[in-house]
Amino acid sequence: MKTFYHCLIMWIPFIVLFALAGFGLEVLEGRKIRTSEYMTGFRDLGVGYMFLMGSFAFILYPISFLPLTFIVSRFMKNWLFKVVTFTLFGGAIGAFSFVIIYDSRFIEEYNLSIINSMLIFGIASLLYALVENAVKKKIKFV
Repeated sequence: MKTFYHCLIMWIPFIVLFALAGFGLEVLEGRKIRTSEYMTGFRDLGVGYMFLMGSFAFILYPISFLPLTFIVSRFMKNWLFKVVTFTLFGGAIGAFSFVIIYDSRFIEEYNLSIINSMLIFGIASLLYALVENAVKKKIKFV
């Protein structure tokens, strides 16, 4: 039961970190797109873009990192394996998010790099793993 509560608590850092990763991706790659067809960027939506990224992260957690956090917390004891698992999975989420956020036409036409997305989301996942470890040590569940 305490693993379940731990996974629910980790939802909050996930939303914050991955919304910031989405914002970082928009700053690095989205600013390259100079057309009126791309209306979902930070320049057009402003603070609403952060709400959009937070909503995307809120929906993404239960289908991606909730099961992963449960499995990793329950069965992996080595901290280094946990960090590597979260970081690699975060890079994969970055590639998935990149394809969702930017259309394939924009990717080709404006030479957008999926590697930047994988790195940004991998770093967010690394931070998630560090927060996960700190929460696990600091908060004792009944």
